[in-house]
Amino acid sequence: MIELDDDLLLKGLGEGSHEAFAAIFLKYYHSLVLYCNSFITDMTECEDIVSSVFVELWEKRKILRISSLRNFLLCSVRNDCLDSIKHRKIVETYAARLLTSVNIDTAALDSYLLYDELDRYINNVLDSLDPKSVQAFKMSRWDWMKYDDIAKELNVSRRTVEVRVTNVIRQLRENLKKHFPTI
Repeated sequence: MIELDDDLLLKGLGEGSHEAFAAIFLKYYHSLVLYCNSFITDMTECEDIVSSVFVELWEKRKILRISSLRNFLLCSVRNDCLDSIKHRKIVETYAARLLTSVNIDTAALDSYLLYDELDRYINNVLDSLDPKSVQAFKMSRWDWMKYDDIAKELNVSRRTVEVRVTNVIRQLRENLKKHFPTI
């Protein structure tokens, strides 16, 4: 096979010659794939990159002003390799962030579901207890009132408030251990 001069091949390419394009492809394809392989280890990806460079060469054949075909092809392949590497890093970074956020969101959802279940269960237990004791408990634990203030408001002794709150806490603890053994 006769090897044609790059200048003649470029001239033929600019005129739309399929034969000139085929000659350029046959002359450079294999060496460009090997060159690409020095950046990217996946041979299939290398072949895709080199093929896309040739597609671009054909599509832009009428507007390209190339002084050195060999340099143009090498630079195009190198740039596409670097773009591919950058893209891969961006994808990997995004995937890592996504996995991290999914784990965080899953953990938050799990704890929310547990909290919701726990809240319903506590309210069910409280509904089954003495209303006066529950009232003293809620004033103490949920409204942050002191025992003396609760005693004044309910018109009972401080000791009565202590006993009522302690009984509710004991009942909650016993019932929660049955339903949530890890607590």
